[in-house]
Amino acid sequence: MTDRGYLTRCAAALGLAAMLASCAMSPTAASPAAASPTAASTATTPATPSPIDVPAGTHQATLLALTGTGTGGVSVTPKAIALGTFDADIKVRVQKAGANATYTVQRAPEIGRASAADGVCQRAAGTSPWGPSDPPAPAFVTFMNGTMPYVITTDASGAGSLDFEFTAPTIPAGTVFDVMFRLVDSVAAPTMEIRSGCFTVTVK
Repeated sequence: MTDRGYLTRCAAALGLAAMLASCAMSPTAASPAAASPTAASTATTPATPSPIDVPAGTHQATLLALTGTGTGGVSVTPKAIALGTFDADIKVRVQKAGANATYTVQRAPEIGRASAADGVCQRAAGTSPWGPSDPPAPAFVTFMNGTMPYVITTDASGAGSLDFEFTAPTIPAGTVFDVMFRLVDSVAAPTMEIRSGCFTVTVK
């Protein structure tokens, strides 16, 4: 006669084995980390700003846009001449200004009045001794090449340059004065204006 306890134990063992086999056959769930693709790095190296082109010379200043766009630089290099008056090589550089635009080159020299070489360009600012209550004088004066103004015409990228010699027989050697340059697309009503910082020039 078959042992009932033995058969009961066999049935239980077979049931457990079947359950284990079913578990072994179940697909393993993918690890969330393994299933997720590795995120591509989006970090980029910051672009290096283009250096401002300030030409070599004795006295230098940076040009920055007051209205419109553009940067650059200007330099004034005085030269000693036999006449003993002002003679200088002037260089102007501009970049990222208006494309295919023409700019007139102007300056605001502080000569013949108080505070001429204090490092503050009152003439360009329209303040004393170049203010409304002082003798009238234009804030900026155009550099002339004979009867024509000196101008810079930019290319498609907004870059342009100009080198010229400037003489002023009325300014004697030894004169020290502050000056500010500017480039304007219109002398009467500029919509684009690029100005230099205030700097001091010594006439040789």
